[in-house]
Amino acid sequence: MPTSGTGATEARTRGAAPAHGAGARGFTLLELLVVLAIVSVVAGMAVLATGGMGGRRLEHAARSTEALLAHACERAALTGRDVGIALVAGGLRFGYLAPQGFQPLRDDPADPLRPRMLDETVRLILSRDGDVLSPQPDPPSAPQLACFASGELTPFTLVLEAHDSSERWQLAGTLDGSLRLERTDAR
Repeated sequence: MPTSGTGATEARTRGAAPAHGAGARGFTLLELLVVLAIVSVVAGMAVLATGGMGGRRLEHAARSTEALLAHACERAALTGRDVGIALVAGGLRFGYLAPQGFQPLRDDPADPLRPRMLDETVRLILSRDGDVLSPQPDPPSAPQLACFASGELTPFTLVLEAHDSSERWQLAGTLDGSLRLERTDAR
């Protein structure tokens, strides 16, 4: 009976296990170790990626708040109507300043200045002229800040912090209508 140089035909005819290669089943120890190493690296990256979620949520809330206030001031300048901003428990309310008082905007999904509630872990601390202002009841009766059609803004400082993050974000508004957002790490 002819055989190959490896003796594969002879091994098959005697009922012996096939040589490593064609028809072999299972994984070698080295292959298993490589797979375990890859799974460990991926799991470690997932743990590291989710470890800073509190800081990411807080940064997102700070940047969103900055964008909303900038939009409110742009709307005031474009429409010629003063826009009021009120801090309520857990969020912000926007509205127009009218002769009959503050008129909060309705909850219209198409309006960027609809009532905004922040993540429940985020705490807002608003101060104006060195005094910390308490959140208003919702709906608010009066705004605490205003973007005027003239381009001016009530000067303020808004601190955003979260119980699951050591970071703090501070948003400062100045009389000329400019906003400045910065991260601080100290509490």
